[in-house]
Amino acid sequence: MITASRTILGLYHGYNANACVLIDGQPVVVVEKERHSRVRHAYGPSPECVQDSLHRAGLSIADVDCVAFCGASDIDTDYGYDVPVSADARTRFPATLGTRLLSSECFRETSLRVLDRVLPAVIVEHHVAHGACAFYTSGFQESLVLAFDGLGDFGRSCLIMRGERTQLDCLESVPLRIGLAFRKAGTHLYRLHGGKGFDAAGKLMALAAFGEPRYLAAARLFLDHVDRSTGGRDWLLPEMGNLRPGALSDLDSQRARDFAASLQAVASAATLALLRRHVLPGDHLCLTGGCALNVIINRDLLRELPLAALYVPPCPHDGGLGLGAGLYLRSHIEGRQSNIDGLDPFLGLTDLDTVRRSELPLLANDGLPAMTIADLGRECQVEAAVRLLVQGEVIGWCHGRPELGPRALGNRSFLADPARDWMCAHLNKRIKHREPFRPYGLSLREENVPRVLDTAVRSPYMMIAGTLRERWRSALPAVVHVDGTTRLHTVSRRANPLFWELLAAFEAASGVPGLLNTSYNLPGEPIAETVTDCLRVFCDTPIRHLFVGGQQLSKC
Repeated sequence: MITASRTILGLYHGYNANACVLIDGQPVVVVEKERHSRVRHAYGPSPECVQDSLHRAGLSIADVDCVAFCGASDIDTDYGYDVPVSADARTRFPATLGTRLLSSECFRETSLRVLDRVLPAVIVEHHVAHGACAFYTSGFQESLVLAFDGLGDFGRSCLIMRGERTQLDCLESVPLRIGLAFRKAGTHLYRLHGGKGFDAAGKLMALAAFGEPRYLAAARLFLDHVDRSTGGRDWLLPEMGNLRPGALSDLDSQRARDFAASLQAVASAATLALLRRHVLPGDHLCLTGGCALNVIINRDLLRELPLAALYVPPCPHDGGLGLGAGLYLRSHIEGRQSNIDGLDPFLGLTDLDTVRRSELPLLANDGLPAMTIADLGRECQVEAAVRLLVQGEVIGWCHGRPELGPRALGNRSFLADPARDWMCAHLNKRIKHREPFRPYGLSLREENVPRVLDTAVRSPYMMIAGTLRERWRSALPAVVHVDGTTRLHTVSRRANPLFWELLAAFEAASGVPGLLNTSYNLPGEPIAETVTDCLRVFCDTPIRHLFVGGQQLSKC
């Protein structure tokens, strides 16, 4: 029986494959395979991620006490680390679809060979790992936990749990396939395939604000039967007309927009109905799984339920499953609390603050354009960035270690003035190459939230939509969606002091209380990781200024 693991290696090798290292219950590095491969949602085992994560932590495989592997459905497959699981583990996970996930189904002990070393291992069920990632990083001593996504182990899509100190107990497994519904509908309407279907779900969420919920009956039917759907052909009811494949590629279908609005409304209502059966007045709630990326659902839950607090981790998608499996091993199985009061999201490999000016030209793959490079101290780089932002420039802002998860949190960001009415269209067309209806997030210092939004809310990982007060809807047009909401990112001085200082200085210079913030990457790629990634984005986009580490790069 595994009882005391000081160093835990967490692994997951499905879509958004990742590796994580925990030391004494604290995550010290999380590496997603996509940051290595530069392919979004990268799939499959990655020994390179394991090596690099251990190196970043100052360890070798000899220092690892135990492996926590997420993926009970993969029992009959090779894990890709050169050894299959032991024979007893193959047969002891029941492939059930019951409403109750028994504790015996949550994990199994076995062994794995990782980097030529056989280690004791624990296999953790998919949604349990999701729940652990959220609860054990929330800082809550007790909380209701909802993990919901497209599909997990044994066909499950939604699991309700309750966490109390070190324990995380399952309450109910529900066939609520919101993630699968968004992915299938988006994939059909955008004519996308493979891993791009994950991105289609986010596009559909953005589009929903442009429609009216005219097809609620059709959306409910689709949600109820999406697992038996064949890519959209058998759920198109006569009153909806022909929602042909690719109907949204040129925004030519109001019916498609109305269906998106209907599906969003039905998804929020179904999630609310489910949680009302379990939420107690004054409860804390942790949301996780891919559906927790839906900022509109999150906003609706916060508004409608009698909650004391709502928490969504920075990596509610499958990119957090290695971390969740490791935390479950440490806390639930070993009974030792990790005591993580809000997760530090800056857990990537590369620390840009260590980059020297002399190294920059050498790190560019194809050479740099003509430019000036200036060495700046902390105060000077904030002042220089503010001068450019006030002038209407879009800047690259890349410092420290990269953020975990899919949302830009101020260490790998494009930043711009949200008060300019042309900025959203400019970014979508010239820099991000996205559909014109896609909105952008607003980064605010925590202390500015009550005067800018209609409700005081914390959203440190950009996981909740906030409704702007009337005066700010016209004042911040670049970050206001058509429904009056913004994808909110709240910044505390403790969590990201440099970015907080930039926000404060920009407000002092312009009177604008926040900045437009979006991920620093090329179209179709994940967020930049290394300085080479940052330079490549700088070379391949029309932005003229990049702040990387303590340097300012400006194209001549």
